[in-house]
Amino acid sequence: MQNNLYLNKVEFKNDIINNYNKIIDVRSEDEYYEDNIPNSINIPVLKNEQRHIVGELYTRNIFEARKLGAQLISNNISNFLKKEKIKKLDKILLYCWRGGLRSLSMYLVLKNIGFNVHILNKGYKSYRSFINNFFKNEVLKYNFNILSGLTGTGKTFFLEKLSKSLNVLNLEYIANHKGSVLGNIPKKVQPSQKKFESILWYELLKLGNEKNIWTESESNRIGKLSIPRNLFIKMIKGRTLNIEVPINKRAKFILKDYKYFTKEPKPVFQTFNILKKFLTKKKMLEINLNLKTKNYEKFVLNLLEFHYDKVYKKRKYFTEENIIERLSLNSINYKSSLLLSEYIKKHPVFKK
Repeated sequence: MQNNLYLNKVEFKNDIINNYNKIIDVRSEDEYYEDNIPNSINIPVLKNEQRHIVGELYTRNIFEARKLGAQLISNNISNFLKKEKIKKLDKILLYCWRGGLRSLSMYLVLKNIGFNVHILNKGYKSYRSFINNFFKNEVLKYNFNILSGLTGTGKTFFLEKLSKSLNVLNLEYIANHKGSVLGNIPKKVQPSQKKFESILWYELLKLGNEKNIWTESESNRIGKLSIPRNLFIKMIKGRTLNIEVPINKRAKFILKDYKYFTKEPKPVFQTFNILKKFLTKKKMLEINLNLKTKNYEKFVLNLLEFHYDKVYKKRKYFTEENIIERLSLNSINYKSSLLLSEYIKKHPVFKK
């Protein structure tokens, strides 16, 4: 019967998000949480526990599993229609794992009611193929300007200010991480690698590739996440503006930016042990004493001097050879962001 049905199926393309005002992911909550098409909403036709029960039954009795699955799916679709406010004029795209029975079940109901509805051909799997292809090929069409500087120079702060007038890709914001050993942000969880790539793709799509995009001189890893290889290759080829800020001003900015650590320093103690292999015993004892005595400014100053500044200068990427311009700033604040913005405007080397 399924082969005789005419199904409105579409392939995933760049413009698909703008072509539909409702994109519905009918997979389970866990599948949706791991990754999903940007702007989609989750309406599971089989919820986490239900999917587990049906899957377990399927290994023992296929017929009974299908019968139970049909009951659960019918009930969930019924609840969706009662609760969700969808209009006749809505243009709806449905997808499940591979464009199979879950999306078809929802499609048949909505189509027979009279909604304008389509199924994503091959479902989420085709979307992931699209994302993989984007970071293998399409991302090579993008060009970047790089804001570099030692740890604590406020690169992310300045990028946020620059985003008001320039194209900016804020990698740390997307990754929910500050990019250093102590970069975990309390009460924030990093997305999965797949979700990270989905958000990256969508941000790059919105920015377009006609103008250079500003980003910072990140490592190829941000916390547990990896920047896609070809994206990173394009970044390290970018034109680099290095900002220089006095170490005492950098320490004060870090304390302000990481103020949650001074309120609850326990995570710092736990993470701090990672640095043992990079520091001498004497330096470890000194920094540890700073932490225990709550001399946080000295703690940060020593971390910068003993570890972060040295590591930054030994990097394999975004080296001195990449730097086209340098700008010295005496502070990290709104006024300095205006100076940075004016400096960029006066240097056409950063324009495509």
